[in-house]
Amino acid sequence: MKTLQSTQWIFLAMMFLLPVMVAGQPGMGQRQEQYRQMEAKRIAFITQELSLTPEEAQVFWPVYNEYNQKRNQMMIRHREERNEAADIDKLSESELIELADADIRNMEEMVALRREYHERFKQILPVKKVILLYNAERDFNRRLYREGRGRSGSPGRGHN
Repeated sequence: MKTLQSTQWIFLAMMFLLPVMVAGQPGMGQRQEQYRQMEAKRIAFITQELSLTPEEAQVFWPVYNEYNQKRNQMMIRHREERNEAADIDKLSESELIELADADIRNMEEMVALRREYHERFKQILPVKKVILLYNAERDFNRRLYREGRGRSGSPGRGHN
């Protein structure tokens, strides 16, 4: 079987991910455009790190997109829940307990989603590539964090 060059892989991956990603639409905000660019970089990075065959890519990307979309929706919902209770000094003891318990439930929900898709990824890819996927996600996030620190000049969130 012929192997595709990395640019062809990136193009193939983009074709599978395009329906999920937000395209450059009129009136798109700067934040959405930055998110779109970051997702394109993530796709390219994962594609390169996993060295997917065309058959693997055809099955993998729709499932990964579904996982990523669910994960992003969960994170947005969890962030909104935390933001609703932004001023913890004004909360009662019972409200503080509920807030702390909700945080744990949110973490458990994220783990359950990860576990569900871990099983699906193992059905699609060799387990070695599943591990490479997790490593690629972690490496990409580290790279984003370092880039963000370089732009802002600060050591991280909340440490100004």
